[in-house]
Amino acid sequence: MTNILERVADYVGRFSPSKPSEYLALQIARKLGDQSVFRHYLVLFEHYPEELLLDIYRRCRKEGHLTGEHFMKVLREITQ
Repeated sequence: MTNILERVADYVGRFSPSKPSEYLALQIARKLGDQSVFRHYLVLFEHYPEELLLDIYRRCRKEGHLTGEHFMKVLREITQ
């Protein structure tokens, strides 16, 4: 298990965004303490408008719930 976590940490450490959306996905994952699954945020930025995801992040921050779980909850509420 430790090897997996180390590899993920190494991958995140080496990741270099090549597009603004990749940079935003990485920053949101960091702010939410969700770096280990930041690739999930990359996929979200491929499927949802950038402004929507930024608005969700701002809402989480305003509500004081900066977690990946709350981010996904808000996304589901908005997109259903």
